[in-house]
Amino acid sequence: MSGKKTHRQIQKEGTRKLILAAAYQLFATRGYAKTTMRALAEQAGVGLGTISKHFPDKSSLLVAAFQEDLSQIIQESFKSLPKADLKKQLLHLAKDIFAFYADRPDVSRALLKEILFLRGAYGESIDALVYSFLGQIEELIQAAIDNGELKPYVDPKMGAYSFWSFYFMTLVVGLKQPEFIVENQLYTLGLLIYQHFYD
Repeated sequence: MSGKKTHRQIQKEGTRKLILAAAYQLFATRGYAKTTMRALAEQAGVGLGTISKHFPDKSSLLVAAFQEDLSQIIQESFKSLPKADLKKQLLHLAKDIFAFYADRPDVSRALLKEILFLRGAYGESIDALVYSFLGQIEELIQAAIDNGELKPYVDPKMGAYSFWSFYFMTLVVGLKQPEFIVENQLYTLGLLIYQHFYD
């Protein structure tokens, strides 16, 4: 079977991209709560039924609109990691992700609220992104154990989950403030990392 896409598949992908571009723009300018599905349809130049064929609900559309950007930021952040020092590496990752959320705080609040209990294919894609991220953190922790930076009794898997808890808590606290100040949240996260891994 040929891997060549049919005209219908190309058209379907083009429509999906139009919908996502419209969602991205409207969520960023109007905010998630004030963006209606009808406004999205008008912005994309498609019918409401067309949107529902691609995305089951507004939550899924929100996740899809911003997931690609977030995935790209995480990939690039891992590529530019400091060569050593686990604390610096973890703060480097958090800084890049925090900056993404700080640039769009209103949408970020909605995004976090919606993804927590999102089901279906889009919920699964978020879960996959989180578990992939945790796996990479686990590898960083294992490398820090191997090079003697951390004690050998540190459990890399539990360490990755601990970091995730610290990261998520500082992210939520930051987003609850009138202004998300990245440096403040990184300072708190750095203290938590130090106390958990080094103290």
